[in-house]
Amino acid sequence: MEEDELVSITQGALSIMNPTTPEKVLAAGRAAGLREGTRVVEIGCGNGTILALWGREYGISGLGIEARPDACRRAEKAFLEAGLGGRIAVRCMDAREYVPGEPFDCAAAIGASHIHGGFSATLDALTGLIHDGGTIVIGDRCWRSDHTPPEFAREWPDVLTGYEILSTAREAGFDVAAAVRSSENDWDHYESGIWQALLSWLGDHPDHPDRDFVIDYFHRIQDGYFGYGREYMDWAMYVLVPGYR
Repeated sequence: MEEDELVSITQGALSIMNPTTPEKVLAAGRAAGLREGTRVVEIGCGNGTILALWGREYGISGLGIEARPDACRRAEKAFLEAGLGGRIAVRCMDAREYVPGEPFDCAAAIGASHIHGGFSATLDALTGLIHDGGTIVIGDRCWRSDHTPPEFAREWPDVLTGYEILSTAREAGFDVAAAVRSSENDWDHYESGIWQALLSWLGDHPDHPDRDFVIDYFHRIQDGYFGYGREYMDWAMYVLVPGYR
């Protein structure tokens, strides 16, 4: 099964495709200084929920970039339903190929660091999308400590500790203005939504040729979550602003 199809099955029905809440998304936007007239680009915008929240609450305009056509359609619908069709658009393409006509005030990647291959590479890519005084919001996984069991850590080679994220941001010329962290309940809600989506798909596709693969995937992600993830994995939205030197 193609990765994009698996993502659509597991997370396509989720409003926010990350272990966070609308209130926390708005808190991250507030820390980033979003306000009326702020131009924002979000790579891997998924269903458009985050940009729609920021558009309604703070009056931003901007662009979402998303590679999956089904998610692009949902994002367009979300912007229209929020009354933002004239201010926020979606471009259906590989974010790695996007070149802005002019720099944005804020660039975001919420749970989308896999597109560029990790936090550091994502930070580099987003820096290229903003002007010199612009802000960045990255939502990403991190280790709760540097004592993660090796057999689990090896499965997530791009994940950093919180201190490594801080150091990476500073080295790139940013200060961390806020870290809006997910709670255990946020994680449970997010993971449970994925499990329920997989179970629903399995119930609806008893003869699908990829059924065994999906069953194995379902069990593997549950093993990882209960065995290691809930104890050792964290997730937060990091708001980065131009650093003081």
